[in-house]
Amino acid sequence: MKNDHHTGRLIASLIACYIPGYVALYLFTTSIPGWYSGLKKPGFLPSDLIVFYGIILLFGLLGLSLYSLWNAGAGRSEVRAGIQFFLYTLTLLMLWFASFFFLKAPFFALVVMVMVIAMLLCTLAQILRSAVTAAFFIVPTLILLLITCYTNLLIVELNAGLPVWGIIS
Repeated sequence: MKNDHHTGRLIASLIACYIPGYVALYLFTTSIPGWYSGLKKPGFLPSDLIVFYGIILLFGLLGLSLYSLWNAGAGRSEVRAGIQFFLYTLTLLMLWFASFFFLKAPFFALVVMVMVIAMLLCTLAQILRSAVTAAFFIVPTLILLLITCYTNLLIVELNAGLPVWGIIS
């Protein structure tokens, strides 16, 4: 297999992940002055600015993993399956941001985050069969999402009076 670098693929992969990342940042930043700032949060949670840059890092890592996956040969069935798993994971991640920051439903968001992590683990298992280099970007993403899941769990525990379904209750 040739080890070509495709600038167009890199740009397309980053754009494909930073567009939903922009939506995630919008949902996060618009909830800061109101609902989010009123939540009780665990003491280890960094400042909102660090979380902001963490979101940028998260979607950058996803873009790089998509690029690595695409370069492994999108014509191969194992790689296509990995890309499909990846896209499912990205979709679920956007659902988490919408659940937590738009619907204001931390419990529902926690359920979705568990699904995101499960799908990311499936993605990781698939890419280890076809595009090992993509795993170098998926593993740190998994670590960030595990921290997010734990933080989400603690927010649910610290804010027990919040409605389960958020603003749609």
